[in-house]
Amino acid sequence: MASLKTIRSTAQYLVIFIGIGFFALPIYASTIFAFQSSDGSFSIEPLRKAGENEELMESLLLTLNIAAGTVILTLLLLVPTVAYIHLVIPHARGWIEFLTLTPLVIPPIVQGVGYLYSMPTQLKATPYALIFAYVILALPFSYRSLDAAFASLDIRTLYDASTSLGANFITVMRKVLIPNVLPGIYSAVFLTIALVLGEFAYASLLLWDTFPTVLAVAGMSGASTAVALSVLSLVGVWLLLNAITLLSKPTKQVARS
Repeated sequence: MASLKTIRSTAQYLVIFIGIGFFALPIYASTIFAFQSSDGSFSIEPLRKAGENEELMESLLLTLNIAAGTVILTLLLLVPTVAYIHLVIPHARGWIEFLTLTPLVIPPIVQGVGYLYSMPTQLKATPYALIFAYVILALPFSYRSLDAAFASLDIRTLYDASTSLGANFITVMRKVLIPNVLPGIYSAVFLTIALVLGEFAYASLLLWDTFPTVLAVAGMSGASTAVALSVLSLVGVWLLLNAITLLSKPTKQVARS
């Protein structure tokens, strides 16, 4: 029995080690390639070149603005919608979950062309039209994060208790439900931002110069600069994930008390 536990524990640690190596080794190799000079020393010259590239910096600022708009629109649409689904039509959750998978099934080229011909003419003149496309692309991930958070609560009891005290739907959402599903909201925010920072197909098809598309072009003339920025993007997303995890811990403790 003891040997079985030892084997199981060893296998678990082995899987964890392989998983860490799977992600860490490419990042390590990319870091060496980007920041190591020909004489073996390390330099931040690729980052300096990136900072001097105005087009690259402008595309990064544009992408961050699009990410902020995508997060805001996603939360405004999904948080009340998911709450309504759990309260009024919980039996339809399976069908709705299936429908949210469609952005993963339809090829990006089909979505991009269809989106280009369906959106209003006024939106075609601005890159912020990508916000609406990214809300759809992030739907499978953001919806599941929020749905899991609401499913962990006895939402019907909370809603009935609040309305019996005179609260309306907006008040219940703002003061009761949202504080209890903040971990799910943080997860949806993180997944949405990560998707926007790395999305290439839509922006390329719609001919907008976002950070991923400009970074791909920059990589043709200076590979080290592009790889350095890619590594920084990965590190930035990892730091964002850790920040969201830290922010969600106090909320979980309050919800259990």
